[in-house]
Amino acid sequence: MEKHKILSISKSKEFHKELKKILPEFELNLAQDSTEGLKKLKEELSEITILDSRIEDFPCESLIKKILSKNPKSDLLVALEDPVEQGEVFLRCGADDLLQLPLVGEEVSLKVKKLLKEKDFLDSCGLVGKSEELKKIAEAVLQVAPTNITVLITGESGTGKELVARAIHSNSPRKDNPFVAANCGALAEGVLESELFGHEKGAFTGAISRREGLFERADKGTIFLDEIAEIKLTTQVKFLRILEEKSFLRVGGVRDVKVNIRVIAATNKDLEEEVQEGNFRSDLYFRLCVVKIDIPPLRERTRDIPILVYDFIQKLNQESTKKISGVTEEAMELLLKYHWPGNVRELKNFLESMLIFSSDRFIEARDVLRYIDKQVQTERHLPVLTGKTVTLAEHELIYQALLGLRKEIADLRNLFLEGISSELKAKDEKKVKEFEVEPQMSLEEMEKELIHKTLKGVGGNRKKAAKILGIGERTLYRKINKYGLRSP
Repeated sequence: MEKHKILSISKSKEFHKELKKILPEFELNLAQDSTEGLKKLKEELSEITILDSRIEDFPCESLIKKILSKNPKSDLLVALEDPVEQGEVFLRCGADDLLQLPLVGEEVSLKVKKLLKEKDFLDSCGLVGKSEELKKIAEAVLQVAPTNITVLITGESGTGKELVARAIHSNSPRKDNPFVAANCGALAEGVLESELFGHEKGAFTGAISRREGLFERADKGTIFLDEIAEIKLTTQVKFLRILEEKSFLRVGGVRDVKVNIRVIAATNKDLEEEVQEGNFRSDLYFRLCVVKIDIPPLRERTRDIPILVYDFIQKLNQESTKKISGVTEEAMELLLKYHWPGNVRELKNFLESMLIFSSDRFIEARDVLRYIDKQVQTERHLPVLTGKTVTLAEHELIYQALLGLRKEIADLRNLFLEGISSELKAKDEKKVKEFEVEPQMSLEEMEKELIHKTLKGVGGNRKKAAKILGIGERTLYRKINKYGLRSP
């Protein structure tokens, strides 16, 4: 069995000697300084890099960024004399965990094995990244996979809900049987029933023969139903019967069809809200939501971005005669700061466009800025930046975003005051006056207070609150969860 590879970077021979004693079952590659360490990392990728913070030939924080730019997939442990006082800086730079100096054998062994175990979990699920959020998803997948429990996967479009569903299937006892995926939102109601349940000959005009539906094709395997919230109430009744009795009727049929399937559903909507609005059956919701796995948007797990970029570029280069040489540090900084409304799918599309139009070179900051400019023009969030250096443009983007956010909050406050005062003028006028902006309040505090008061003013009706605030319902739901707000 091949040993796991670990790179140790330290000027201290005693440090290397101690590591060899603590980790005899691993293949250790030793470097005496940062230059040698980066060279070894380029020659042979290590699963874990252990860095002695006492290294003197290069600033440790900069070295961490260099290491991660060479191999973002490598986990990084930094050894410090005082992890409590100094550790926060290194964790912000990208370190995965900290070690105490002098080295404590049990601590080193436990942390190395923990990182490798988490890496194995992610690899088993086919998930690319190293964020804590992604590791929790992988752990949940491996816990639920051996069972037949129905799973509901939630998250914004482009976060990888089908990938998680496939991970559950591929780690389950059903892995050698079919995995069938259906997008419920892409089909009209009449067509959807026929696609899911099949139909009998003569069931409707054009039904010239019996046709199996997706549930039958998934027999003994797994069916994945994406955009489950788009199923109409009439179809939801039939779907509920499949979950409860494992049987259904084809369209135009009179005999029950029995199936042995596992159901995984996904949605980018808040199903609890859909139930409250009367768009989704509560009994079906509770049957689907036996186990719920929520995938956070990419902007909330930025640690995954460098690894996703690295992985996508490798795959694209293998599939094409054109090549992307890599990504500069300045470009990566911008990729990390961009909000990626289309999530992982948008990031992949961006890299594919770079392969087509700007191949055989490094992706530079100007490429990312050009892409961001194009997106923000469409969204009308930020002005176009032209004729500026990369650094100046980057700073202006951030500055303009902050100014824009402050203006949006001011506009939202005015909308709130006007909307609530006209709607609740007679019975609840004093509630309007409750929202006051203190000069020392941060932007987030102002936004939280505004949303809270708006919800309170409309009796917790989120649809009405979103309309008054002038934002989308899903945006409001995300902010309610972000600030821990609940309807009155």
